Amino acid sequence: MKGASRIIVSLACALAFAPPVLADQKNIDAPVDEYFGRQKISTLGIDNMIRDTDQRESSDPTMAARLYGGLMTAEDALEDWAVKYPHDSWIPKRAYEMSHLFWRMHSAEASAAADRCRNLLLTQFPTSRYAALAQVETRTMMAADPTVQTQGSQTPVVSDPWQRFASPAPGSWK
Repeated sequence: MKGASRIIVSLACALAFAPPVLADQKNIDAPVDEYFGRQKISTLGIDNMIRDTDQRESSDPTMAARLYGGLMTAEDALEDWAVKYPHDSWIPKRAYEMSHLFWRMHSAEASAAADRCRNLLLTQFPTSRYAALAQVETRTMMAADPTVQTQGSQTPVVSDPWQRFASPAPGSWK
């Protein structure tokens, strides 16, 4: 009988302490080896996709629209990550950076994706420093369109988007 009462007391103690432990799991950061989204991307994979897209867009802004699909998989993974770990302190920076990358793509689809990233940031992490930065930004502040050229103080003139595919004139390679 003593053995049975000890087991019952042990189980009661274990159950009494279990709910706080389970509640705290929502406050922890995601483990590095967990995978998110339809493509099952890790948190490090999301970081790599953000960094690679940033470097490619920076080196050739005209190719930004071609990077949309890859960054969309990272956005899908980020949203899944935010659902599973709603208080993860790593998410705000990624959502903030991703919104800038989408803005630099200058398309309606990419703008919608940027808005989703910013919405995630502003609703789920409203007190983060990235949310504070995002609240004072606009799309035009962060992403100048590479196909728009200004000439002096005149109004912007949109260049021909097909111009980048034209062959250089003979002798202009000097």
